Amino acid sequence: MIRFLACLSLFFFLVPVTYIHGSVPEKNDSQLIRLTPILFHAEQAENRRAGRLEFLRGWKIRSDNADFGGLSAMLALPDQQFIFLSDAGVLVGFTLDEKAHLARRPFIAPLPDGPPVPNEFAKKNWDSESLIHDPDTGQYWVGYERYHGVWRYGRSFARKEAKHDVEAMQDWPGNGGAEAMLRLVGEDEETDRFLVFSESAPFGKRAYQALIFAGDPTDHDIEPKVFGYRPPRGYQLTDAALLPDGKALLLHRRFTPLEGVSAIISIGDPAEIAAGKIWTSRLIARIKPPMRVDNMEALAVTMEGENTIIWMASDDNFNAFQETILMKFKLLPGKTKRKKASDGAPENDPEKEKAEARPGFSTISQ
Repeated sequence: MIRFLACLSLFFFLVPVTYIHGSVPEKNDSQLIRLTPILFHAEQAENRRAGRLEFLRGWKIRSDNADFGGLSAMLALPDQQFIFLSDAGVLVGFTLDEKAHLARRPFIAPLPDGPPVPNEFAKKNWDSESLIHDPDTGQYWVGYERYHGVWRYGRSFARKEAKHDVEAMQDWPGNGGAEAMLRLVGEDEETDRFLVFSESAPFGKRAYQALIFAGDPTDHDIEPKVFGYRPPRGYQLTDAALLPDGKALLLHRRFTPLEGVSAIISIGDPAEIAAGKIWTSRLIARIKPPMRVDNMEALAVTMEGENTIIWMASDDNFNAFQETILMKFKLLPGKTKRKKASDGAPENDPEKEKAEARPGFSTISQ
């Protein structure tokens, strides 16, 4: 045993020495992105339903590029163009050819600029978590977590235009910053409103802080108002997107040793948001094993004819034991029931909420 431990110690001593003195491996900057079709249900291939979501297609996404992975936000643009943003400040994009299962015209490239590192020896870790796009101006907004700020970039991410270290975000936890953002387009001459959600900064009972910006969040003259968002019990918000009717679609994740990873998708009405109050949403689907699910962090919405299409992607945390997957769902008609909590706010316990189908197309109950 003593000889074994001595050999083991020698092994761990020699390994780093060999690595340090060896040549530094070249960074793989391949632009190739591969798509592999996946099934939704591991045990029942014909099962394509989760609540009000019907699985249409899905792919495992891979690339040999050293910067690929960690997808935390996504945009679905016209003509099947997708842009993903990793939590390392890297953009991943391609045009999706669904029938051929191909990622055409792919690219993997870092953002043109980002938050500074704390010192010259620190590793760049921009921790970009949320992404918004204005198709009229071509501008993009990125929410940074540990840096606790919002940056605006120009058309095609050509350059950084503005940034704001938001004072109201500076007390948020280091890993609980701007996890999701929404842009509510103003009607007529009204100013657009931006919503920025913290993943874990507390606000009242089981709720987390979020901010309302009456205008561009990179404008230093705008002082945001605080409200709370209460996710389904035990889950954390990871992304949000707007539905065609103006309601908000929200993505949540959870990990437990017994259940593993799971996701909940819900719908909320932004018209119900008020400063100082707690906002809630209504569960429409829960995805858990043996359904295909990973660390779901990215969400987007498109239309195909009269069908509302929901896209979800996962963050593999640059971990070989996790996957980067993209899934496509159709939003089915229906409405949801919910009970009232003791404090007067709707209770979001997924064990108590049920989805109820009804004739006709509706994205949310009336």
